[in-house]
Order: sequence, then C-alpha cells, then structure tokens
Amino acid sequence: MTTGTMLWAGKRLTDAEELRTRRLVAMLRRTGKAELADSYERFLPENDERWTPDELETGAHIGPWLSLGKFAIEADAGLEDAA
Repeated sequence: MTTGTMLWAGKRLTDAEELRTRRLVAMLRRTGKAELADSYERFLPENDERWTPDELETGAHIGPWLSLGKFAIEADAGLEDAA
C-alpha cells in the first residue's frame, strides 16, 4: 500500500496517520536507519512536548514541511515493533 501523509510541527495526527507513521518508524528501525526513524518518530503524539515554540510557530504558518509518501508499507508490518 502506498501512502501519502503530510507532517509538520504540532500537527495532530489522525488514527490512520499515526498508524502509518508508527509502521514507517518500525520499518526504518528494522532496516538500520535509526536516525531517519527518529526524525519521523518525533511526530508521534507521545513526543508532542518535544517541539520548541519556534518550531510550533513555523509549523502553524507554513504548514506541511515533511512528507511521508511513496513508501510501500505492508498492512501488518512492524506493529509489534511500534507498540
């Protein structure tokens, strides 16, 4: 399945967006791309408080600045890693 999700500082993810982001983070960790996984993991709800006021202000004004798209993510892949 190919997905397209736009992420920006402070965005509240829908349940579907959160699940896709968790699956992507799990896939990246499994493939040894921990630094890239960390950059996406930052958008998950449990990390909301990590955003600086400047990042939130920028996100509010310019909106989407990071795209989570054109990744083929299996429907059940990585769920055990993402939990």
